[in-house]
Amino acid sequence: MKQLINLAFLFNSLFFFAQSYPFATAFTSGKVILKDSSEISGQIKWYPSQNDKLRFRKNENENPVKYTPDDLISFSSGDMKFVPLHNFQGYADNYALIGTPTKIENTFGEVISEGKFNIYLTSIRGYNAIARTAQDYMNFVFQDSSDPEKKLYAYPYIIRMKDKKYEKAKENLYLLFKDYPEIIEKIRAFKKENNFLEIIEMIDHINEKRN
Repeated sequence: MKQLINLAFLFNSLFFFAQSYPFATAFTSGKVILKDSSEISGQIKWYPSQNDKLRFRKNENENPVKYTPDDLISFSSGDMKFVPLHNFQGYADNYALIGTPTKIENTFGEVISEGKFNIYLTSIRGYNAIARTAQDYMNFVFQDSSDPEKKLYAYPYIIRMKDKKYEKAKENLYLLFKDYPEIIEKIRAFKKENNFLEIIEMIDHINEKRN
């Protein structure tokens, strides 16, 4: 629940999404867990997008090492934890413009809640053709922890686009939460101007009961 409180603060921040992470612009204290489960503390720097590698150094006198999502089990900074996410369809510039999701081979996602359903927050870097500038497109990514295939289902958040595209993106969520009619009902009624954190909290409550 603490993570959800932090998430609410993030969304209410006056800063852009990426700027809310201190390590997006400067090295910050953090820890990495390598594939062999060894933990190393030091300093991290990472701009939250699917294309940026995590930079890690033990101290300011050391040259940073770059890690991809294939290299790590997780990394953390403060009370924020990030894990690798692989092979899912996300919602970014192509979806906002022409309704086509973006295939994400790998990136890091912030852990929002874990349990029966894992919830992650990730950002996809894309090009806003209208503003003619790069833009971060936020996605919640969901996973049924009991699914042997570990499929990931994304849903767009705070992306400026037509309502019908938000409705189209709900289809995978109906499948994922088919055994939870109260969540299905909430998702079905959700509009982009509503507070999506209410749905996140409902799922988090399910996780708390299972833990």
